[in-house]
Amino acid sequence: MRITRARLQDGSLVDVEVADGRIAAVVPSGSATAADGDLDLDGRILVPGLWDEHVHLGQWAAHRRRISILDVGSATEAAARIRDALRTVPVDEPLVAVGMREGLWSDAPSRALLDAVAGDRAVTALSADLHASWSSSAMGRMLGVELPDDGMLREAPSFAAMRTLEATVDDATRERWIGDALAAAAARGIVGITDLDLDDAVGAWSRRSGSPVRVEVGVYPHDLDLAEARGDRTGRAIHDRVHVGPLKVITDGSLGTRTAYCHDPYPDGGRGLLEVPPEQLAAVLARGAAMGLRPAVHALGDAALTHALDVFEATGITGRIEHAQLATDADVARMGALGVTASIQPEHMLDDRELIARYWAGRERLAYRIRSLLDAGVAVILGSDAPVAPLDPWVSMAAAVTRTRGGDAPWQPHEGIDLATALACSVRSRIAVGEPADLVAIDGPLEAERLRAMPVALTMVGGDVLHSTL
Repeated sequence: MRITRARLQDGSLVDVEVADGRIAAVVPSGSATAADGDLDLDGRILVPGLWDEHVHLGQWAAHRRRISILDVGSATEAAARIRDALRTVPVDEPLVAVGMREGLWSDAPSRALLDAVAGDRAVTALSADLHASWSSSAMGRMLGVELPDDGMLREAPSFAAMRTLEATVDDATRERWIGDALAAAAARGIVGITDLDLDDAVGAWSRRSGSPVRVEVGVYPHDLDLAEARGDRTGRAIHDRVHVGPLKVITDGSLGTRTAYCHDPYPDGGRGLLEVPPEQLAAVLARGAAMGLRPAVHALGDAALTHALDVFEATGITGRIEHAQLATDADVARMGALGVTASIQPEHMLDDRELIARYWAGRERLAYRIRSLLDAGVAVILGSDAPVAPLDPWVSMAAAVTRTRGGDAPWQPHEGIDLATALACSVRSRIAVGEPADLVAIDGPLEAERLRAMPVALTMVGGDVLHSTL
């Protein structure tokens, strides 16, 4: 197969030969006689295929079908929207709303408020950051959990309850949703994802026939016995395009639920929640390393990040830090010195800017430090944390470059990066001989103001065309 009249980022026009899933030649356009089966880009820009380095695929697939309460300003307003949505949902099905941001609401959620609109219907609202849920009494009974008066579950109890809830979706429906989600991802230029679903994602992928896009599948500490029995290690092939990925460890919470573990207190005096203290983290990472699993450590608050880096330094194990949303100057430098990769989700900062002003006041300079991390020699990779943000690398790049959306003033623009750098943080390959034929063509110029709605003309994975408008 040959891709003709492809324009590279330097402006040159080339033809790209593809054989056996890899790039076999990159030559000046027109060097060879045209042939049937050529893909003519007609001067469209060709870039390496895009990766989303942090996805919860099963949750994203379900999320795309659920009602959103992201834009509501109060628990009362959220309850009213849920009441209206219940009219369209079969009475024997639970209703799940997504996008709850109760940290910014003008009133507090309560179980009684939700029960007043839900009655005996099972209803839950998931926080936008996935770290909390607000449920009706009927949902509590369905899940077999005792809810507090406010109906809120946070961190591990919420994760467990939501795993139970997701298990109520039958396998055929879930697989159809996942197939639709992967097709939509390919249409946005995605050639690979890191899937960090909580509930034995390796086992789930083992039961599938494969994937159109490349997938690296995370393992969690609660599944280490199972993973060890399977011989899981980072890089082990599950299918042709699906491999075991990192060992994901969640050490703290999130900003939206005020559970990110911080050096300085929140306005209520708490410092957040340290789920996995350093000695426990060291033991988990050591076991993972013995199995051949590279770590991806969720450390969102600055104190959680300090603890994670202490463990990396003490054990000599290195890997990825997921989020690193708040980082001191000293820890930014340490990440570079330790060879730690920062897995960042830039769109979160635009969702969080109000939360940062309210709960991390005076520390804004330490938040979402993408430029600082790169300047310190840290390898930065970008993702969405879908469904927390859309599974769309163009959106992530737009946030990293412009630090704004919707006409708002750029937030801490000195931490912005240029478009070429954002693209480099979003790919794993190059347009060069021997590289995988994971390629994306776009319609029109590659410009910052076009990123969020970037039209994708072609997505190719290993030489296979997954999406084309040519």
